[in-house]
Amino acid sequence: MSDKIPFGLDGAVMAKIDWQLALTRIIHDLRSDFIYAPHIGFIYAKAGDELILEVKAALSKGAYSPGLPVTIEVPKSFRIQVAAHPVRLGPSFSRPGSILLPHDRLLYQILADQAAPIVEKKTDHSRSFSHQLAALDSPAMFTPTRTCWSALQSALVKHSQEQGIKYILKIDVANYFGSMNLHTLINVLNDSGYPSELLTRLETLLTSYTSNRSSRGILQGMFPSDLFGNFYMEPIDRFLKDNDVLAARYVDDLYVFIESVEAAETLLRQLIPRLRSYDLVLNEAKCKIIPKNQLHSEEPDLQELFDEAVEEIREQLNDEDFDADYGFQSEWDDDDEEEDDQEEDELSLEATKQLFDSIGIYLGQEENIERFCLPLLAKAESDHALQHVLESFKKRPSMAQIYASYVAKFLKCESVLNSLLALLVDSELTDWQKMWILAALSQADEHNDTSVKIALDILQDANRHETLRAVAAIFVGRYGDHSRRITLQGIYTTSSPYIQSAIYFSSRKWPKVEKQNAKTNWGSHTPLNRLLTIAISKK
Repeated sequence: MSDKIPFGLDGAVMAKIDWQLALTRIIHDLRSDFIYAPHIGFIYAKAGDELILEVKAALSKGAYSPGLPVTIEVPKSFRIQVAAHPVRLGPSFSRPGSILLPHDRLLYQILADQAAPIVEKKTDHSRSFSHQLAALDSPAMFTPTRTCWSALQSALVKHSQEQGIKYILKIDVANYFGSMNLHTLINVLNDSGYPSELLTRLETLLTSYTSNRSSRGILQGMFPSDLFGNFYMEPIDRFLKDNDVLAARYVDDLYVFIESVEAAETLLRQLIPRLRSYDLVLNEAKCKIIPKNQLHSEEPDLQELFDEAVEEIREQLNDEDFDADYGFQSEWDDDDEEEDDQEEDELSLEATKQLFDSIGIYLGQEENIERFCLPLLAKAESDHALQHVLESFKKRPSMAQIYASYVAKFLKCESVLNSLLALLVDSELTDWQKMWILAALSQADEHNDTSVKIALDILQDANRHETLRAVAAIFVGRYGDHSRRITLQGIYTTSSPYIQSAIYFSSRKWPKVEKQNAKTNWGSHTPLNRLLTIAISKK
């Protein structure tokens, strides 16, 4: 990797930035992170003001230098087909899932916040429906995905009823976020009026994460990437509009409305080279032409079940409290937070349970049903799906985060605990799956030494991903006895800074003398540890 040249930012520019809003948005965004990192979240929650001061100081001095993202391979829902067994699930594809360390994430969010009004002004909301911006001061940054998805569905119905429309060309871009040309993105933002001083900082930040490999791809799974990723396709929206082509888009999924199959061929002759000019190619396995009457009729009975479940919860939950329809990710409790003594109204989920019970009927729709139902059942602490979820961990790797969030509600059941521990030592599961299983287990009040030993073995296995090992370190530090803590102290010296910060984070639960020794020995060892020292002192 080439040496990075530190950069700064003008004080007048920084004075116009809402730093607290950016911090609040990061804390909100943590719920959808691909990586479980409670030691990093603790910094935002407890040492956010100090983090802001450090970033501002580095920028004021012209001494800001981006670090590296933390990235792990995340299984995708799409599977390799097994030709001889059409029903059997094949191996999973994967994609990189990343988080940024606190300084970089704050700066990335700041730069995105400054771009948001410009992006909003340039976006054609009659064509682009994903990641619609919320109010300028909204911690969520975007309107709920259910709202966006519903608007898309309405547009699809409207367009399909236009005179002369007989077919819909469904287009999917291959490896969309990984293929984006960063220089093209910068040029699109520049043409849209994004200030040049901020633009150069954004370009430096984004290109630093690609190392020397290329200037392709942005990190997935964070608000800023959602903003820029959705906006990258704006010139394609405009191209279709200029050619009077009816279309609707959700991120990289395009629905184009055409009069005939021949019209699709004519359009693709122009569209494919245009996409290629943005370093994008079509995912041939996912592109298809369908008669317009099949748009919502492939599974009409299933759609009716979904509609009934949505209507059931409409009066009970609002979109901000629960946003489940499209890509819901779980929110984990911080064990340091005081428990809410207020009793919530019991949810009525009969339609949701009926939808979930249909899962064996609609093959290929299992994950859509699970993504909708499981967060609701978890919120109601209903064990209706418990056996199904425990049996599905190995079958559906991409669902590990949602599965783990659900089963975490039932850790007092010994059979659930034993099932999760068995999965934790199962060689067929990926490190990403095991990271979320450990996250679920970490919601328990206590564990015996057998569980601690399993986590310690993971921590000591250098072949495991550091994100999994970091969660294992926190687990050992929290639930282990004095002997296990001594072992942790020995592991600290040979670990990466990311794992070191996890070990130090776990010391906040240690006896007073051991906790003080950890602070003395490690408290100022790394930038992460320095922020953790501040955060721990505020407990």
